[in-house]
Amino acid sequence: HLIPFCNRIAPPSQTKTTRPTFATSTMSSSPSSTTAMNAQNTYPKKFVYGKDDALFGCIERQQGSKPFGHMLDAGTGTHSLRWIATLFDETKGMTSYTAVTADATMKRNVQEEADNLGILDRGNVVIGNWFNMDDDSDNNESSPSLQLSDTYDTIIADYLIGAMDGFSPYKQDLMIPKLLKLLKPGGRLYIAGLQPLPDKADGDANIICKVRQVRDACILLAGHRCYREYPADWIERQLLEKKEDDTAAVKLIETSKFPILYRQGTILKQINV
Repeated sequence: HLIPFCNRIAPPSQTKTTRPTFATSTMSSSPSSTTAMNAQNTYPKKFVYGKDDALFGCIERQQGSKPFGHMLDAGTGTHSLRWIATLFDETKGMTSYTAVTADATMKRNVQEEADNLGILDRGNVVIGNWFNMDDDSDNNESSPSLQLSDTYDTIIADYLIGAMDGFSPYKQDLMIPKLLKLLKPGGRLYIAGLQPLPDKADGDANIICKVRQVRDACILLAGHRCYREYPADWIERQLLEKKEDDTAAVKLIETSKFPILYRQGTILKQINV
């Protein structure tokens, strides 16, 4: 599911739609389109364009003519970075980015990918945990606490909430207010996530549920924490619920839902986790 929100400045109307689209599953001055084009010519197969990706394509449609500006990728990965690299042109209007990860290996992978894409000097990749986990005995491999001083025109939380249980357990309800404080007035927050799988499903689809259960059992027996997604209505409640320390009004623009086609390769990846 994809839930875009607007901070402080409300859009003309509020809508909620369902889209039957299949989804597979440092800083610099104002950029020109030349570098992005050169990077595209050098690494043409690495870019992820909105027209080819259901989730990122939906974000681009929601954004419309509004420039992406200074962007925060709050839970980055190589896939989202390959999409971000396509936004450095006059029509998309992105000027710089900050990509955050709590995993040291992912930081190296993202920095290498940014270098390959030709955008390493247009933003920065930051490693850190969104919450200080020093007092959390359940997390023995916590990364340093994250401190960001910038505010952003656009924030992407791409499967961030689901991944938090591995880095910041029991803090999911605090993540969205933290992101909203980093959002500029009139900015956009886009939250993408996966509807939790049911315990059982009818017919052959039940194999997906069984694979998930075995995968999670192996993860727990290895001493790690499982990926834990939250449904779209939980995300909506967190965003629209009035917090005591809220200083900005938030309005829901749209919730879009996309069916996922689980292919053999997808199932094998889950088994191989």
